[in-house]
Amino acid sequence: MAADFRDPRILRFIIGIILLGALVFSYFNFFASSVILEIDEREQTMEMKELELRQLQGQTTDDLAMIGQRIEMYNQELEELDRFLPRHYNQEDILDMLTGYAGGSGLQIISLVPMAPVVDSEYQIYDWQITLTGRFHRLGVFFDQLTQQPMMSSVTNLQVHQLKAAEGKFDNIETTFTFSAYIQP
Repeated sequence: MAADFRDPRILRFIIGIILLGALVFSYFNFFASSVILEIDEREQTMEMKELELRQLQGQTTDDLAMIGQRIEMYNQELEELDRFLPRHYNQEDILDMLTGYAGGSGLQIISLVPMAPVVDSEYQIYDWQITLTGRFHRLGVFFDQLTQQPMMSSVTNLQVHQLKAAEGKFDNIETTFTFSAYIQP
């Protein structure tokens, strides 16, 4: 069976295929071209945003690492500062330190009286009234040992009295002073 191109059904079929091809061609070249361009632009924008996001994530990671290092550095500084100005107070440690240094310096403690703590605007201050006997240069050794302590402390109201040999004392001096330790309030 040969196809007769004069047959109206075949002509309609051929014209339909040509029109369909023209419609598909015109759709993709004219109507959909703006959509395709917009899709391409949005894909480029999305790629740029993904690149920007990766850069920001990298910066954030670097920033977090730097912040972590700073936090660690500040914690170490805080630990160092706590040695000088502690946040808590242990009276036994201070008493042990004072009696140990006095004994190690060759001084004899006559009295060691803790006084009521005082709250200053910046510190809480713990005081001890101390009376010692011994040789004068031993007192210097004792004070030198106190200055080697990392905590903030002071010696005030220092009174040194020379003892007379007629009193039967081997020691040369008797001294009274106030030792103060500073604590964070």
